[in-house]
Amino acid sequence: MLHFRSYTPGTTSGNVSDLLAISGVIDDAMRPGNFLVAPELHLTWIAARAETIPWEIFRGRLVDASQTRERRSFLSWHVVESNDTHPATESTLSVKLDVHERVIHVTRGFPAYVWEGYDAGGGVFESREIVKWTRELVGTMQLGDFTDLDSVRDELICLIWSAIVGTSRLPLTSVEAPLPAYSFGQLHYVYRSEAPEVPVTLGGGIKVIDFASISRLEVVKLVEVCLRRIGMTDAFLVLEAIGASRILANFADWMRLWRDLFNNVSLSPHTCLVSNALPCMAISLLQAEGIDLEGSLLRQLGQHLTAFDLITFHHRGANYPDALLLNELLDCYFQRAEMAPELFMHSDVPARLRRRALRQAILLRRFYEGHFVPDAPTSPGENMRVMPASHPRVPDEQLTQSHKRIRRLFADNPLTSRNREGALPKILAKAVEDLEQLDERAEMGMGLFIDRPLGYAKQVGEPDLTPLLAHEAFSASIARRRWADLKELCADWNIAVDTAKLDAPFERGPWPDGLPHTVVAECPRPVAALCDVRKVANDFVILCTKPGGLRRMLDLVGWPKDAELPRLCAPSRDGAIALYDERLRRIAELRVDASQGYITRAGVELPRAGVRITRTS
Repeated sequence: MLHFRSYTPGTTSGNVSDLLAISGVIDDAMRPGNFLVAPELHLTWIAARAETIPWEIFRGRLVDASQTRERRSFLSWHVVESNDTHPATESTLSVKLDVHERVIHVTRGFPAYVWEGYDAGGGVFESREIVKWTRELVGTMQLGDFTDLDSVRDELICLIWSAIVGTSRLPLTSVEAPLPAYSFGQLHYVYRSEAPEVPVTLGGGIKVIDFASISRLEVVKLVEVCLRRIGMTDAFLVLEAIGASRILANFADWMRLWRDLFNNVSLSPHTCLVSNALPCMAISLLQAEGIDLEGSLLRQLGQHLTAFDLITFHHRGANYPDALLLNELLDCYFQRAEMAPELFMHSDVPARLRRRALRQAILLRRFYEGHFVPDAPTSPGENMRVMPASHPRVPDEQLTQSHKRIRRLFADNPLTSRNREGALPKILAKAVEDLEQLDERAEMGMGLFIDRPLGYAKQVGEPDLTPLLAHEAFSASIARRRWADLKELCADWNIAVDTAKLDAPFERGPWPDGLPHTVVAECPRPVAALCDVRKVANDFVILCTKPGGLRRMLDLVGWPKDAELPRLCAPSRDGAIALYDERLRRIAELRVDASQGYITRAGVELPRAGVRITRTS
């Protein structure tokens, strides 16, 4: 069974069947001292209040009170915010105990722009936009699924934490995204046993956190919320506290922390996060390690934007924080290359990977330069939230009609303004020569696609927290297009390289072998999935599934730990999830039994009835 934190069962006295003991666990989890609060945020805590409210859950989501006649009674704990825009009548965070059904629900709320109908008189019924408090269901705990109070507490603090930071590392729906208060560095949650009755102040108060007692992802999110503050003082304080705690023993641990931060971050709404993170990252690492980390992030970002471009995806380019991250990362990388060109010019693998990152990032940056985007990166769901005055609402027409957009990406910082007399042209020339190698040519057409194959049995619109997989896929047509772009770049920058000898390999191959996209099943729900390769190019082949996510998923469904990890995992048209070996032979298949629904632990959903593994070879 998954756990949010490491814990020892039996340390808390009491029984899960004792509702008084359950109330004590909720009291403890909702104690003000577990919350980190910015001075400008005014919160009130309300404990164990009986209430009867409109309540209906449909496909895992909370139905708006105006759309249901059902009512339910709860014993509720609330965190309520009050400010100039709304009174203290609705809860930002709430834990609700249904004593009759023996269920705990965690909800959250925020003000949003919504449309309502009203009687305009004269038999006319019209609609208007208003600001209304919106509630979302973060998660539900069936007490009968737990054996002890410690596991109840562990899952509860995970849900409360998720309510603030978002429920998914890849937020595609509203409930998966962080609360606005977290996005702007005003609110966080770190459970501490015997926490006091007063909240911790974000900033110097972080020193009271015992970093060794919390999970690694909690450490990452604590660093993130500090980086989201306007100044960098809070970030330096938390980094200093982490260093003093000695939970990170070496530079490799620090690199992992920064990599985890960017792999789990929600970049929208666009804040000072990246501009604060990059200098802090540089301070915590040596020069070579910093270059390698930035290069790795650029390569990953390049593969992501190859798979999910700003034309077909990201609400047709309306939500473009990845492009802004690319720009900021590339500016830092340019400086690194000019300051230490020798680290880029060697013939070893690390230097070649650094050149690859530079080449791929410049090509993407050049491709999107001048691309029309909304005034700020956002999505239809996010644009409905009431944001601070520093983030004015984007006109809806800019989201839905690209010809209404007036902002151009990177218009104030074109690539043509770069110094072409320094080290960059020489490094790029070397990066072009690297394309004589197959893996470098393949990178020109590589995309990184995501999928949640265990969630294919879910209903349309139902939240999906099943394990997330990432797949590398290759398109020869995209590689050839990028090669043409690179030749134009070399001509514009007067980079003297012999490109003619590479024309034949790009035109005729050879190319990497992979699984044809035609064998991959269509996802029955309108969510990001592996079948999206067909929306990008018609010649994609799936090369592999990233081993980290694949290993985590297979461990959860009972794959033998001593068995070799498959090369690839893909949903098949026959309804199975197929596993392939290095020679792309189908060696096993997974069959999901969703007849009893799903169960969630530590932010991960799995079929309650399990997954059947069958060997096919």
